[in-house]
Amino acid sequence: MRLDIMLFAVLKEAQRAERISLDLPAGSTVGDLKAAVAREFPSLAAYLPSARVASALRFAPDHHVIGESEPLALIPPVSGG
Repeated sequence: MRLDIMLFAVLKEAQRAERISLDLPAGSTVGDLKAAVAREFPSLAAYLPSARVASALRFAPDHHVIGESEPLALIPPVSGG
């Protein structure tokens, strides 16, 4: 399945793009997605251990199985007051 992933903040700056696309087999998990992003987009690899994946507008754990039409986003940690 072809996945379109939105990037935010430092991830967008590191990749110099607002989105990336990636092919993964059906039944892949969020953990599989993060591993594939690290392989295919080395500029993002250092940020992935602390980044979260939002799937269908909710943060998803690594064991979450991604559906083909779910909107996906990679979101780095945020801070502020």
